[in-house]
Amino acid sequence: MINTTLFGAAPDGAPVTVYDLVCAGAHVRVMDYGATILGIEVPDALGNVADIVLGFDHLDGYFDNPACYGGTIGPSANRTDNGQVEIGGTVYQMTRNDGPKKTNNLHTDLEHGLHKRVWDANVDEITNTVSFTCKLRDGELGLPGNRCFTVTYSLQAGPTGAAELTCTQHCVTDADTFVNMTNHSYFNLAGHDSGTILDQVAMIDAEAFLPQREDNVSSGEVRPVAGTPFDFRVPKELGRDIDANDEQLKIARGFDHCFCLDGFAPDAGPRHALCLQDLSSGRTLDIFVTAPGAHLYTGNWLDDTNAKNGADYKPRDGVAFEPEFWPDNNHHADWTHPVCSPDRPFSSTIVYRFSTVR
Repeated sequence: MINTTLFGAAPDGAPVTVYDLVCAGAHVRVMDYGATILGIEVPDALGNVADIVLGFDHLDGYFDNPACYGGTIGPSANRTDNGQVEIGGTVYQMTRNDGPKKTNNLHTDLEHGLHKRVWDANVDEITNTVSFTCKLRDGELGLPGNRCFTVTYSLQAGPTGAAELTCTQHCVTDADTFVNMTNHSYFNLAGHDSGTILDQVAMIDAEAFLPQREDNVSSGEVRPVAGTPFDFRVPKELGRDIDANDEQLKIARGFDHCFCLDGFAPDAGPRHALCLQDLSSGRTLDIFVTAPGAHLYTGNWLDDTNAKNGADYKPRDGVAFEPEFWPDNNHHADWTHPVCSPDRPFSSTIVYRFSTVR
C-alpha cells in the first residue's frame, strides 16, 4: 500500500503530498513538489536502518533549496554557456543565473524550474509506483514546445532480492525542443546526518571526464581519467585525491564534473555507472543509467543548518551523481545530443540498487 500524507502548501497555495513506497526492506518517500526524493531508508549490514538522502523536514526548506536536494531538474540540467540553446536554426534564451558575471545558465531556472513546481500525481498500487506529471507551455522557461514531463518512481525487489528504486524521466512535445533532465539527490550511505562522505568508496565506469572553464562551463575537451585524480575505474575513497594539486579540482573546490560513462548506446537499457560503498555500515549503492554521462558533485558548497532531523550539512557531507547528457552539449556538434521532438520523446532511466556487504 502506498500511503499519502499532506506535507503543506506550495507558495501558490497548492497542496503538497508525500508518497511512501515500501519494498524489500527499503522505505522511499517522494513528493509532488518538484517530483522530489525526500528520503530513502535502508538497513546496514547488521539491520540498522538509516535515511541516506540529504534533505529537509519541512516543505518550506525546499522553496529556497539552492542545493536542489532530491529535485527533478529540467528541462535543461547543469550549465549552459550564455544560457543559449539553438534548435532548428533559432537561438533560444534561458535565464542567465550562473557564473562570475551571471552570464550562463544553471539548471534552467532556479526559481521556476521543474523542481519548484507542484506536479500532478498518479498512484499504481499494483506496481508500487508513483507517477508525476508537469506541463510547460510553448516558450515557457525559454524553450519551445508545449511539453508534458513525466517522472515515475517504482520501488521493487531486484533479481538479487535487493531493493531497487527506478526513476524514469520522460517528455513529449508538439515541437522540437531541448530536454536534458536529471535527479539531484545527495547520498551519504552512513546516514544523511553522519558528516563527511570522503571516506566512502566509489567506482565509476568512465574512461574520460569533461574539464571545465573557470566559470564551470564545459571547456569542450574530453579528457582521459588515466593519470588524473578523476580515475575511479578502480574503487577508491572519494577523499583520496579530492585535494590534489589539480587545476580542475581547484576550479570546483573538489569534484563537480561530468563523467563520460562507458557503453552508451541510444535506446539501450540501463547499464552500470557507479558503485558507492560505506565500509563501516556495509551499505552499498549501485546506480544504473541510460544517459551518456553523469555529474559527480561532492557537495563542495553545502551549507544548511537545521535540515532533516536538525542536521547541519557542511561541504562534502553528501555526494550527488546526476545522470545526464554531457552539459552544454548544444555547443559541441560532435557530442551526443538529447532528442525531444513530436515523433521522438525524451526518455532517461536511473536505477538505484541498495544492498549491503559485510
